[in-house]
Amino acid sequence: MKLSAKKSVLSSLLLTVLLTSGSYASAGESLNLKQTMKQMRLQYKEAMESRSAESFNQRIEAFKTHLSSAQGYDFSPDRKVVSLEGLGKVERFINDIPLATDDNLAELQQQLSSIDELRKEYHKKAKPGTLELLLSIFK
Repeated sequence: MKLSAKKSVLSSLLLTVLLTSGSYASAGESLNLKQTMKQMRLQYKEAMESRSAESFNQRIEAFKTHLSSAQGYDFSPDRKVVSLEGLGKVERFINDIPLATDDNLAELQQQLSSIDELRKEYHKKAKPGTLELLLSIFK
């Protein structure tokens, strides 16, 4: 997989999980969640493009702050478990990343990009199926 395809891996996972979940929240919460996810995506992208360990570490810390904020959203009961599970896995993954140095920066960026499988998994779990969407019309 090319680096450009990997750049939005983490942010795509979170955006998918949370926007799907956020669509069931109030409009104000969805808007705030959407902004939080955009900031997370930006921090992820900039961490992947960082050429210095200091910049990478700053981006990861900012990402963690936004992740914490996203975990505090009041998700709909239908999506809460899946959304928080996905966010929890991302949190554990991110917290296991050591501080970057000039020597390990490329390796850490590679590790960060490997979260693509997690994104795919939670995209499938959080996305409502066609039958579920049809049934929700009658609720």
